[in-house]
Amino acid sequence: MTVRQEITIAKRPDPLEAGLFHHRAGNIAKAEAAYRRVLSRDPKNHGALHLLALATLDKGRGQRALQLVEKALKLAPDGADYLHSAGHILAGLGQLEEAVARYKAALAQDPKRPLTLSNLGNVLKRLGHYDDAADHLSRAVILDPEFAAGWSNLGLVHRERGDFDGAFAAFLKAIAITPNEPGFHYNLANARMADNDTAGAITCYNHALSLNPTHLSAHMNLGAALRQTGNLAGAITHLETATRLSPTDAEAHWNLGLAQLMGENWATGWAEYEWRRKMPSYGLAEPDQPIWNGTSLEGARLLILHEQGFGDALQFMRFAAYAKALGGHVIYQGPKPMLPIIGAMAGVDETCDLNDPPPPFDAFVPMMSIPPILKLDGASLAQDTYLSAKPDHNPLAHIDGLKVGIAWQGNQDYRLDRERSIPLHHFESLAKMPGVTLIGLQKGEGTEQIKDWPSALPFVDLGTNIDAEGGAFMETAAIMGGLDCVVTSDTALAHLAGAMGKPVHVALAHVPDWRWGLEGSACVWYPTMTLHRQTSPGD
Repeated sequence: MTVRQEITIAKRPDPLEAGLFHHRAGNIAKAEAAYRRVLSRDPKNHGALHLLALATLDKGRGQRALQLVEKALKLAPDGADYLHSAGHILAGLGQLEEAVARYKAALAQDPKRPLTLSNLGNVLKRLGHYDDAADHLSRAVILDPEFAAGWSNLGLVHRERGDFDGAFAAFLKAIAITPNEPGFHYNLANARMADNDTAGAITCYNHALSLNPTHLSAHMNLGAALRQTGNLAGAITHLETATRLSPTDAEAHWNLGLAQLMGENWATGWAEYEWRRKMPSYGLAEPDQPIWNGTSLEGARLLILHEQGFGDALQFMRFAAYAKALGGHVIYQGPKPMLPIIGAMAGVDETCDLNDPPPPFDAFVPMMSIPPILKLDGASLAQDTYLSAKPDHNPLAHIDGLKVGIAWQGNQDYRLDRERSIPLHHFESLAKMPGVTLIGLQKGEGTEQIKDWPSALPFVDLGTNIDAEGGAFMETAAIMGGLDCVVTSDTALAHLAGAMGKPVHVALAHVPDWRWGLEGSACVWYPTMTLHRQTSPGD
């Protein structure tokens, strides 16, 4: 060998180091080629197998990456780095329990691995093991107090646990370490929203967008937050930006639809609201038959599919009469408790349980898709009485004076329920009016407040067994038939009273659900309904 040849060999770069150089530079193809050159000479080089697995993962081939890292582990079973990478790949493949086992094996070899502890914490969070996740993430940031991503991950776990103070502290720590990371400000904003601090959330979303103006989720969530404050112009601006950034993002379009509908921009709002059908949370298994396009139904059978809550069915099944007027045989498929009350509505010919196969039909339509199909707007939404009660007797006939039905509590699982429900004691001033008797229509949640009602004030408690038999709202509808008016918060009973043409007064939060709009006491949905709007939040 000549001296020149020796120099050439001495200067030749190590292929593994060359591969790492290309890998770190983002040139995956060159990195993969370098790793394969090593393996062509040394098939049992577990280091090259491990790095090739990571390069393969970067190309989106998770299963093949797992095979390669498992080969490396057969050659070096105690390799903590290899065990960590196996956990990372398994987590990406959704094999969470297996990922936990690999991460724990890596920590058994080396307990002082902050990234492994953090990744394990993230997987445990995905499994719903929040306390265990918080423990591992806390250990990660104790080992490395400057681990900003670890602090942010810990904040996410605290948020899931409902520990908002812990979440805020962790996110702020992450921001203090890396102030220009938009994701940390975004995570803090989401925690503020979950804690009902909308103003604080808006500030944080804006900060995230100042750092990354194309942050899709920040635009979308800021739009939703602004809608909750009543700032529809700002909401629409950010939600339209979100749909431009990601034209196929169903959630962004759906949120834009809510804002447009709240502003009574009906055509645009209905069109955007249709994107709900592409969201994972939609939940309806739509049949193979064609969706109705609004044309004549003469001689055809139309299946209307129930969506969302009971109140939504009471509100939107009014449109069965429109389909009936076009010559169709109208079938409602919904929850079993709703079948009797919906079956009593004008235009409904037949009902069937959601859990049973429907009778033969020619076309279908989700019930909340009827307005855009028929191009309905604020002038055509309202409908006079479309539900009539046929009681065997009037259970309130013996009560003299003005009979006022009241309901005060919505579903407490709804995040904004505390903004719409009214403690029962606030109705005492109404009961003190001469000749007024209050009739309690509340069922379930909220009835525990009745025990504290002053005995001197007229109040009729009809008991908790209302509607226990015969279907949801059937007895309540019969009782409403004997009332002079109804006063309620934003509950399904508001829709029931409106559908029956009963005078009804609805107390709304400062910024209510989209269907009530933002202004005025008249309701575009129900001619006999009067809306009473909260003048300021928390009032």
